[in-house]
Amino acid sequence: MLEFPVIVPPETPPLGYGERTAIRDELLDPYWYAALLPVLTMPFVVAGLAFAGVFQRRREHIGQLYGADLVGGAVGAVVFIPALGLLAGPDLVFLILVATAAAAILLFSSEGSKGPMGLAAGLGLVSLTLLCYGVFSNQDILKVKNAAGYAEENVVYSEWTPLARISLHSDAQRSAVMLLDNSSASEIYETAARRDEIANLHSNRTLVYRLHKPPQRVAVLAASAGPEVSIAQSFGYSDIDAIDIAGRIFDIVAEKYPDSPVNPYVHGNTRRIESDGRAAILHASESYDIIQMVHANLWSSAGMLSNAWSPSLLETVEAFETYFDHLSDDGTISFARASATKVIARSATEALKKRGVSEPWKHMFYGTSGHSVLLVKKRPFTEAERDRAMAILADYKKPPKFIIDPMAPLTPDVRAMLFDGPVMTDDRPYIDHGPKMFLRQLQQLWRRIDGKNAEAPLAVLYRSIVIQFLFVMAVGLVLVFTPLLRRGPTNLVDTKGVAAGLLYVSCLGYGYLAVETVLIHELVLFVGHPTYAVTVVILAMLLFSGLGSIVVGKMPGEGLLKMLRWVLATVVVLGAVQAFVVPAILYSTALGLPLSVRLAITLVVLAPLGFVMGMPFPLALRLLRPEAGGIVPWAWALNGWMSVVASLATVMISRIYGYSYAFSIALLAYGLALALAGLVPRIGQKAS
Repeated sequence: MLEFPVIVPPETPPLGYGERTAIRDELLDPYWYAALLPVLTMPFVVAGLAFAGVFQRRREHIGQLYGADLVGGAVGAVVFIPALGLLAGPDLVFLILVATAAAAILLFSSEGSKGPMGLAAGLGLVSLTLLCYGVFSNQDILKVKNAAGYAEENVVYSEWTPLARISLHSDAQRSAVMLLDNSSASEIYETAARRDEIANLHSNRTLVYRLHKPPQRVAVLAASAGPEVSIAQSFGYSDIDAIDIAGRIFDIVAEKYPDSPVNPYVHGNTRRIESDGRAAILHASESYDIIQMVHANLWSSAGMLSNAWSPSLLETVEAFETYFDHLSDDGTISFARASATKVIARSATEALKKRGVSEPWKHMFYGTSGHSVLLVKKRPFTEAERDRAMAILADYKKPPKFIIDPMAPLTPDVRAMLFDGPVMTDDRPYIDHGPKMFLRQLQQLWRRIDGKNAEAPLAVLYRSIVIQFLFVMAVGLVLVFTPLLRRGPTNLVDTKGVAAGLLYVSCLGYGYLAVETVLIHELVLFVGHPTYAVTVVILAMLLFSGLGSIVVGKMPGEGLLKMLRWVLATVVVLGAVQAFVVPAILYSTALGLPLSVRLAITLVVLAPLGFVMGMPFPLALRLLRPEAGGIVPWAWALNGWMSVVASLATVMISRIYGYSYAFSIALLAYGLALALAGLVPRIGQKAS
């Protein structure tokens, strides 16, 4: 039996990435993970077989069939969010089983197969019963025993949201802790004594509040359970926006700890804003005097392995430009993320340079007193402000160290830190993931598999991606390319053009998923929340692609090749416009509109691109000669396989080179498909 390696610190949940660094290597055993992947893929293998059979036998209706598949995916995207509001994440399997059973009943009833139909009906009834029980009892049917490698002994409450699993951990040693995916934690202060204890130890949480004087307007990014909000209130601030994408955390803290005298979501006038932190600042109607972020969920499953959005977007050059635009003249930005604060300082430097500042270091104060903190202003620091910041840091237990002194001459070390390294941008927010870093992580992976147990902070991320990529390539080589050796059963012996046709559908599979992935990244700030961005992009692309495919099914047979070429050329043009032109227009003209309007605009803007992207696959299958029908299941397999390859490759390309490179490669895939389109009608000609 396979068992996931479990680490059980029963009394001390992780409060930050630093506490997890030494053990992250244990959380992804490569052998266990590699053995699990084939099991996870089996449902998709069976579904792929079913689709391939239907497409081959009903090829004359390919437009309607492929369109129905895409529209069904769009419905699934819409249902996902409300479903997670009713069910725990693992229990969604019963909803999937109900839908699968319904499809099986329809299929078997059309064939008159009573035995299989009865089996499907029984499975559907059991699944529906369990589904209803989970909804109406508000109980988890499939309970989580271990999450992110940690046992659940001290988890007193958990709740699933579309973004993450939110849990409350409570033990005798420390105050209650809010866990996000069990891998990022935020403490809930239950007493003033505990809050003050942390405030007296952590200069990165308090320095900015001691420099300013209330009443002033404050924004706390990644507010989570509210430790920084509570500390701000303790210094007399009341005009506070608490911003977090996992906004349900605010309500849970308020509901579960109503009697806490320092609960920031019960006491004071804190405004709870469920949004991406940067999007919330973008949509703010008034300027802030303080913008603070101490920790963001950079290392949870949501932050690391989901490439649809990145918490690093809170720290890019463009992010600081946004903060400056919404900061009062005397306001201060406060960021603190340990050693990574130096990289953030580089982003702030570049943003200040874009505002015409020739000596950006004079606008910064960067010091440590056990914890690093970076303060940035639109104007230069005064000597009095610098002296006060130094005096405040000296109050903490550990001796202070001043890395950037705004009054001191620029030293070579500070110059190198601010001007000589790579800079985080929206296009490439992962500056620590360049080609050299990737090669180092591959070496770490090999050393780990080789038994040397090498460790690196980001090794677990690259291991998971590399193992997935190797698995996908191995499965593709074995299953997808096996028909090359056995063309007889598919009637493709001596058939011309097979390779070109398969390359064509491979380009479509890669291009579609790559475009979709990058579009989510491009639009997350405009929409304002990653979950909504994922949903509306997938909905728009699948829904309108399905409609485009259905239209193809109703077209007359004449002129299909010309239509295919026009469609592919349109995809390339619209894709380029969507990637490099539309986002800037949306930000400049529609950013201040209500969320519902922005969602509708996103849906409308993506409709033309989605519509034409649904046409190339069914058009090509309609162009096939009758004697080339054996290629259909093979083409469907390659199209799906390349979609998986695209999802992994786009992650790696965007992390190493940037999203613009990833999108350009996707458009090149469609360009190659355009070049191959003329060969599709020739498939099926017998070699002379």
